[in-house]
Amino acid sequence: MVSIVIRFVRVVIVLAAASALGFWLYSIRETPDRQPVEQIPPGVRVVEVQPETQQMFVEALGTVTPRNTVNVAVEVAGRIETMHPAFREGGRIEKDQVMIQIDRRSFLLDRAAAKAGVDQAEADIAYLRQDIDNLSADIRLAESNMDLALKEVERIEALTQREFASKTSLDKTRQQYLAASIQVQTTRNRLALAGPLMAQKQAALALARNDVKKMDLILEKSRIPAPFTGFVRSRQVEQGEYVNPGQILGTIYRAGALDVDVRIPLEELKWIRPLFDSGQTPEAQVCIANPISNDSRVWQARVARIKADIDEKTRTLPLILEIVPDSGADRDNPLMTLKPGAFVRCRIAGERFDGIHVLPRHLIHPGSQVYVVTDDRLDIRQVSVLRKFNDQVFIESGLMPGDTIVTSPLPGAVDGMAVTVKSADNQGSIP
Repeated sequence: MVSIVIRFVRVVIVLAAASALGFWLYSIRETPDRQPVEQIPPGVRVVEVQPETQQMFVEALGTVTPRNTVNVAVEVAGRIETMHPAFREGGRIEKDQVMIQIDRRSFLLDRAAAKAGVDQAEADIAYLRQDIDNLSADIRLAESNMDLALKEVERIEALTQREFASKTSLDKTRQQYLAASIQVQTTRNRLALAGPLMAQKQAALALARNDVKKMDLILEKSRIPAPFTGFVRSRQVEQGEYVNPGQILGTIYRAGALDVDVRIPLEELKWIRPLFDSGQTPEAQVCIANPISNDSRVWQARVARIKADIDEKTRTLPLILEIVPDSGADRDNPLMTLKPGAFVRCRIAGERFDGIHVLPRHLIHPGSQVYVVTDDRLDIRQVSVLRKFNDQVFIESGLMPGDTIVTSPLPGAVDGMAVTVKSADNQGSIP
């Protein structure tokens, strides 16, 4: 019992001593000085902008198409005798190179027969000309004979009147004169018929020569040369196959003559329309849309024409771009790497605008507002946006040369609020 009391007393003594020590420490504490809170304006990064002359571009995707495509067809019937090794899909054919030749043996025989007809007609004309010369000579002789017979008749008549010649002699001389007259008339009739006969022979000669020309044309058509240097797009026959007139043998397209079929949204047409209105041809650039490797090659082009109809499905305006070939086009020309059907990206140059400010799209806030810093104060300025193109915005009014635009995030921005421009080392400029 005594031990319990002693323990209780100890606890009370310790608690009392601790309370006294705590009160003493509280009483000797120092009161802290109050410092006013300084309001620091938010820090921002800015960039200086300057106006520039900016050309509008219209970008679109298109498909490469050949400008000149020819269906190779045969005009004469026959069996394919020879075929050029390059006349196959993807092969390169040079201008005037014979792609296909039809068996010509029967055509050569027909030409020989037509040539024999020409020789026969020429021989007939030569014979008739000689006959005309002979008839002319016969007429002169017959007329001379007739004149002599007439003189003989006159002489016998005079003798008969004097009774020195009998009447029988007179009748005989008259018969000779009549026979000479008939000979003259017959020869003249034959000579008169020689003219129409000559015309008939000359017509026969013309027909025979026409047959020869026709056979020459058939022989020429039996060989099918390439109308231009190009590539074979397809082949539909094989060597030794019999073909008929009008049959399609294959298709070729001109090398270095490629177009691009592009569809332009109607709202984008306004950027290139002024060039058409002034009679200019918009320039363009073409590159592979989805290159497998890092292919940065670009082909120059120009807008050749605008199609008459708007695409009913996409409501876009079809344009035809004409790719401009290099002056030294050969087998190694990069233009040759483009093939019909290639998917390309087109960039058409449009109208130029002066005094345009170009900003990244993220610097334009809702309502076409831009944060401008003027004398360390925020100026929330309304601007007029000419165009939004890719990740850029073209501003035509609302900014002045040398304005500083806030490029860093500024939550809770209020017009006129104070801001602190961060170090110039972290700033840039937009020309």
